[in-house]
Amino acid sequence: MNDYERWERATAAVAADYAALPPTLLAQVDEAAQAIRMARRELHRLAEDRESTVICASCGGECCMRGKYHVTVADILVFLAEGESLFVPRFDRDACPYLDSHGCIMEPSLRPFTCITFNCERVEGLWESERVEEFYRRERELRKLYENLERLFGERAGADRRIAILGYDHVLER
Repeated sequence: MNDYERWERATAAVAADYAALPPTLLAQVDEAAQAIRMARRELHRLAEDRESTVICASCGGECCMRGKYHVTVADILVFLAEGESLFVPRFDRDACPYLDSHGCIMEPSLRPFTCITFNCERVEGLWESERVEEFYRRERELRKLYENLERLFGERAGADRRIAILGYDHVLER
């Protein structure tokens, strides 16, 4: 199975499980997904407030070169819960499959945890210590929101689904 087939299989499985949720649980999952999206927006705002956009634009996305395994079940759930169209990754090259010629194909509030919480030394070096502390406090909060969403989604977000997403089994085989 190639990466495109794996992506299609995994996203279809998550979408089917999401659609089959009982209404009460669906509302809770949607609420958790919305909280994740808002937390991502805030993290991005904190990072973007300074000159980081200039640094990020000038480096050419070095931190984004290997993003293949960053999307999780929780990330797909946020797209579904928010009614956003799911993108199609570009697995046909040696860069992050979520990049195009204009940068990331996902707006910041929809990017995976790893992508929204990473700041290189050049960016973080611009920040005062209070901003660094606030950023990492909010990162811990976002991590808890992810844990809550995965708990709500239950077994549907289990290892079999994670392995199905983008070939995590290849990572485990190494």
